[in-house]
Amino acid sequence: MNPVLEALEKKYQGQIKFAKVNVDTNQALAQSYQIMSIPALILFKDGVAKEKVVGYKPQEAMEKYLDSKLAEK
Repeated sequence: MNPVLEALEKKYQGQIKFAKVNVDTNQALAQSYQIMSIPALILFKDGVAKEKVVGYKPQEAMEKYLDSKLAEK
């Protein structure tokens, strides 16, 4: 998933902030967001977790998903 996230981070620079968390070293954080499997992406808006996407998604699918979220503004 890393190559996809890196490409998305470049594409959406200035529109979406991306952050990675190691769930092995941050187990309490993973538990607080109910991360049961990885990869798991959590979308935040105004500091509040809004949606979770679990499992690998191809870059094109993630772009379509993120474009739809940006259009909701």
